[in-house]
Amino acid sequence: MIAALGALVRRNGLVLIAVGAVVGVALPGLAAATRPWLVPVSILLMLCGLLRIEPAAFGQVLRRPALALLILAWVTLAVPLLVWLALGAVLPAGSDLLAAAVLMSAAPSVMSAAAFALLLGADAALLTVVAIPSNALAPLVLPLVAGLLGIGAEVEPVAMAQRLAVMVGGSFAGAFLVAWLAGRPALRRAAPSIDAWLVALVSVSAIPCMAGVGPALAQRPAAFLGMFGFALGLNLVLQVLGWLVFRRAHLAGALSAALVSGSRNMVLLLAALGAPGDSDLVLIVAAAQLSLFIVPMLVAPAYRGLARRRAVR
Repeated sequence: MIAALGALVRRNGLVLIAVGAVVGVALPGLAAATRPWLVPVSILLMLCGLLRIEPAAFGQVLRRPALALLILAWVTLAVPLLVWLALGAVLPAGSDLLAAAVLMSAAPSVMSAAAFALLLGADAALLTVVAIPSNALAPLVLPLVAGLLGIGAEVEPVAMAQRLAVMVGGSFAGAFLVAWLAGRPALRRAAPSIDAWLVALVSVSAIPCMAGVGPALAQRPAAFLGMFGFALGLNLVLQVLGWLVFRRAHLAGALSAALVSGSRNMVLLLAALGAPGDSDLVLIVAAAQLSLFIVPMLVAPAYRGLARRRAVR
């Protein structure tokens, strides 16, 4: 019974993640009440993701860090510049859509990137190595980009560094302890169960991430849906662009570059900008936060198709 339930969760994982986000929007009281649990759940999520990554995979990335450094430079510097140049040519300088798009593309990688990578066939070790410095650079990058756009963004570097240290340190320490107690062979055998826990934790983490989004949607449904479409489209376009730029890398590396090009840490950006109902700019970012949990379900067929095409070559 438990094995069958786990298989069902894994098979429908990306749909369940999207459902988690919808629940957070539909039940704003639950989203607000679970907000304090976001960091502990995120630590457990990262811990499970680390348990599914072989230590040799980390060693391979760190011994040959060129791809990780290129992806880090791409998502931190190149992508926001390209978004500003491309959309700045068609949108007015004071447009909230333009400002939100540039800020979203300058936001760091999601810390749960490894979980999405495992579900989509990307390189979880590579994305973990990229995510840590990407988030560490955020206190410098986000205020700089916001300042250039003329937007006030309150980023607390010390608090952010402490939160990052707790999440990274707690997840790595926990994963090391579990691996030491259980042994790597046992973890390999438990891979299906760990994957089921990954899906469950991502789905649960989506609920508090939607805090404030439900009321904003209720107040301005048509505007919010338009902003959601814009954010969703931007995410998808950036993923395609990331794939094209890194398509000559190994398959999992190219898919990783695609994933991280569009999927960013909107929770961090919302914390810097304010509540979703404060302005159109923040509402667009909130819509992007929702799209983050919907996009994996939409891109999964393309990711699998690319994997099949590469496999037959």
